Amino acid sequence: FNLTKILFSLNKNQSSPSNYFGLDFPNKIGVAGGLDKNANYFHVLGNLGFGFVEVGTITLKPQSGNPKPRIHRFNNEGTIINSLGFNNVGSVKVLENIERNKKNFSGILGVSIGKGKEISNERAHEDYLHLLDYFKDVADYFAINISSPNTNDLRKLSEDEYFHKLIDEIINKREQISKGFSKHKPIIIKVSPDESLDNLEKIISYSQSNGIDGFILTNTSLDHEYNLPGGISGKPLRQKSEESLKFVRSIVDDKAVIISSGGLMTKEDAIRRFSLKADLIQLYSGFVFKGNSLLQDCLDVSSTWQIRLNYQILKKMKNLVIVESGAKATKITGFLNKNFPKDDW
Repeated sequence: FNLTKILFSLNKNQSSPSNYFGLDFPNKIGVAGGLDKNANYFHVLGNLGFGFVEVGTITLKPQSGNPKPRIHRFNNEGTIINSLGFNNVGSVKVLENIERNKKNFSGILGVSIGKGKEISNERAHEDYLHLLDYFKDVADYFAINISSPNTNDLRKLSEDEYFHKLIDEIINKREQISKGFSKHKPIIIKVSPDESLDNLEKIISYSQSNGIDGFILTNTSLDHEYNLPGGISGKPLRQKSEESLKFVRSIVDDKAVIISSGGLMTKEDAIRRFSLKADLIQLYSGFVFKGNSLLQDCLDVSSTWQIRLNYQILKKMKNLVIVESGAKATKITGFLNKNFPKDDW
């Protein structure tokens, strides 16, 4: 770890950068895929304070999505049900939007990609590979969406029959495109909250064994009592999302990055996700209902949480010997003695 960054961040009253899979995130709070489907205003969301924004989900060709009405908002319950169906303007136009707007964006840009509705699962990998190639120059990371409930049979891609081939093909493509970059291109899988624990464990195990960098937990859920098509998000998704986070964190290795999404509606929800060891969190429905006030609450939580983590790292150094000499060592030890009681060490 970088001791200088840790010491500096302890004196800051704002969110400090965090590095995950080689990317410096300005802060730990992001926007989930689906809010800026066509990359029209991710730079505006960045100016509001989000550290990262995930655009999409994007398909190769333009799609109109499922029939309207397809978004139902229940204010009293803090609930949104959507059956959008990957409506977007297609890869060509989205790339133009990203190239136009990215110069005004200083955060991390994720690109969520999915198969077209007319593409069979047997050929689904072809769409994902084309999209990886198409957005390789502008995406900081890719989110592989195989969990939307609003595209027929998409969730079947998480079954062994399709999943293994999809992951193998994606990783092979990533290796090809990474040769042209000095940095590794992270690949993240977006997971359904409706997966059985058995299949979820299979997804995680195969992904980690084959080079997947992290997981988004979770997408929307079909487990609701509303007589409406589509997946539910907002407050009712909180429990499923937290259960998925807790389970996956218990089985992944330390290198895996977990982004928690779904049911984040309050400051207390953010505290809970970080306490369950989410690395990053994404807002969607909570931001729709509460706007920038929720973002600011989450940024406060994130900043405090980072300071706590850094403090814990420093405490673990109590048995280490600083062997540097000169002014740098004097400055470091002086900072520690001034800011941390001897009893804490």
